[in-house]
Amino acid sequence: MARKKKKSAKKRKIKWALALQVASMAVLLLVLAPYFHGPQPRSGHGVNLSKAVIIDGMALTKPNPKFIQGVKEILSQAGLEVDVYQGEKVTIKLLRNISGYGLIILRVHSAIYEKYGFLYLFSAEKYSSFRYIPEQFQSAVKEAYTFDENEGPYFALRADLLGDKGSLSGSVIILMGCNGTNSKHATNKLFERGVKAIAAWNGYVDLEYSDNIILNLLKGVYRHGLGFKKAVEKLMSEHGPDPMWESELEYLTPCS
Repeated sequence: MARKKKKSAKKRKIKWALALQVASMAVLLLVLAPYFHGPQPRSGHGVNLSKAVIIDGMALTKPNPKFIQGVKEILSQAGLEVDVYQGEKVTIKLLRNISGYGLIILRVHSAIYEKYGFLYLFSAEKYSSFRYIPEQFQSAVKEAYTFDENEGPYFALRADLLGDKGSLSGSVIILMGCNGTNSKHATNKLFERGVKAIAAWNGYVDLEYSDNIILNLLKGVYRHGLGFKKAVEKLMSEHGPDPMWESELEYLTPCS
């Protein structure tokens, strides 16, 4: 009887040991699962050059479905996967965390805070002094107004904080709002973060004109095989500056 008891006790110990090993392996697999499935969307390791995003905050008050559809058709025909965020979906959180796109088109208002030369990108999120309190204190987020007195105020994000850490490495950014190239702080910081190029206006711009020029810019690049630089130069030569504000579209790279 003593021997049988010892054997059964030994079997129980072996079963417990095996159970603990299985449990340990299960925990280990859960911890390592993200690594087996490759980088996560916010991992911050480069971009997917075959992906593009249109961030259309102006759709909240100045929608242009023809522009959005035209851009989607051009990019899709060129083999790019296109995501679109419009209206109220364009939040500070979205702007702050956008990641993984080779082409980022920002159809949002933008403005220069002249005191420090910072460029701010407008969200479609209505301003409240009770939200983003630490960010407001640090000037990462500000209260922002458009020219339309019936609009806003909105939350705006400092442009150099666009995207998750490391998420812009290799991206081309098209800024469709005003004064996109007038902040050395913003362009330098974005280039330091790995942005490949920026196409933006050097002053105030009429939205209808901006929509037209950017649509034709994308046609030049993705349908006619022009590089962004040549396409910008060709458009400005043919169409000239904004007829109201006389601003021009510029193409900037880290070396320019």
